[in-house]
Order: sequence, then C-alpha cells, then structure tokens
Amino acid sequence: MQLVNLHPPDRRRASLLYLPGLDGTGKLFYRQRLELVEHFNLLALRLTPGPLPDDWSAIAKALHQLIHQQQGLTLPLYLCGESFGGCLALAYSCLYPQEVAKLILVNPATAFDRRPWLQWGIPFHQWLPNALQTVTTLTGLPFLAAVERLQPQDRRQLLNAMRSIPPAIVAQRLALLQNFNQQELDLGKISSPSLILASGRDLLLPSVEEAHKLQRHLPKAMVKILPHSGHACLLEKELSLQKILQAAQWLPELVLLNKNS
Repeated sequence: MQLVNLHPPDRRRASLLYLPGLDGTGKLFYRQRLELVEHFNLLALRLTPGPLPDDWSAIAKALHQLIHQQQGLTLPLYLCGESFGGCLALAYSCLYPQEVAKLILVNPATAFDRRPWLQWGIPFHQWLPNALQTVTTLTGLPFLAAVERLQPQDRRQLLNAMRSIPPAIVAQRLALLQNFNQQELDLGKISSPSLILASGRDLLLPSVEEAHKLQRHLPKAMVKILPHSGHACLLEKELSLQKILQAAQWLPELVLLNKNS
C-alpha cells in the first residue's frame, strides 16, 4: 500500500483521499481530478500487487499509518471510497472518526454478500489463467460500467486496470469483500457527514438499495441517485463529482484555501 499525490501538495488546501475499487491502482480517478484539483490537495491510495491483511481493521490501521507519514496531507480529510474502497472508507471512519471531515461513498461494495454469483469467483480466480482472465474482463465490461457513457480511452483504462490484477490477488480481495460485515462496525461512531452516490444502472451490485440501507445507519448521510450511471461511474464523461459536491455545499471555502498565503 502507498499513497500517491495526484498533483504537487499544497498544505493550504483541504485534502481529499481517493480509495480505489477492486483494481487498486488509484489511477481511475483522473476524470474527477481535473476539476477537483482546483479545490483540494488530491491523493490516491495505490494497492501494491501483494496480498493485503486479512481483515478490514488491519487494512484501516495500515492506511492510518500511511496517512500520518504522508507529507502535505492535511487533517481532517475528505475520504472518497469507490466500490472496494467504500468498504475501506467505512472501516477507517469507524476507527478514526476524528480524522474524517467528509465521507464520500461511491457504489460501495458493502452489498457484495447479496450477489452470490460474485462470490463464486473467489475459488475460481485462484486458478484462473491470465488469458482467460482477460477474456472474462472484456466480456464483463457492461457489468463494470455503462459502456455508452464512457469514452473509448476510458474503456481502455478501465480494462487495463482490471487486467493488471494477478488472479490470486483478485481472489484475496473478493474474499475480503465476502467477509465484510457492516454489523461488526459501529457506524454510529462516524461523526462526519456522509454522501452516498448510487448508480441506477449498476449491474454489479444493488447500489441504490444499499445506499438507502447505509443511510439508515449513518448519522449524517445523504443519498444521491445517479439514474443513468453504471458501477464505474467516476469514469463517465458526463459525471462531475465537483458539481455534486458543490450542490451539496461540500467544497472547501476559498478563504480557507488561501489562508496564510
């Protein structure tokens, strides 16, 4: 695990940390970065090809250590977790609520246990050859995204990110999702406001249903339904996280960004 600055750090800005989906590359935030860089000190978590710890608390603690070692990162921070990263964002916010100013969940994979066919992939990926994994990824693209809402280069980026994961690592990350248990987390400890983005055309997870379920358990949660979006919505050319945050009045005030400048 490592944190990557998405632009030169600026301590005058609030920090937004992107926690990626199953690919773990941290590279699929580039469309949103173009607008958000005007408002935030942007960072992304990159999951290295090796295995992660076997429980979410241990992963959250490892992330906590990275955050406190990172130069230019200001606390409390905005935490944006997408899919797999949404589970980590929740685990982190429960353990370290005082360090999270705002929590953004994008189609969080907390509903993985309600998609039994996804769970079948756990033993399957342990022996899946790389060539077959590539074919499976190509075939599965409509499940990953609303294809017509992605530019051709964005489709390629998504496929390349998914292909980059070794089969054994896919299996371990799927096992982590299978073992994620919201009931073991005390979501009431999360004191920061939460914004849950849910795609209406998510074919991978029941994201709309899950968003409303999470809203009932998070103390200060709002839900934003994206009726035409697929699972990997942050790559869609028409989706602007900056505009969504602006509408929610969540963008840091410019006077704070320019403080002591």
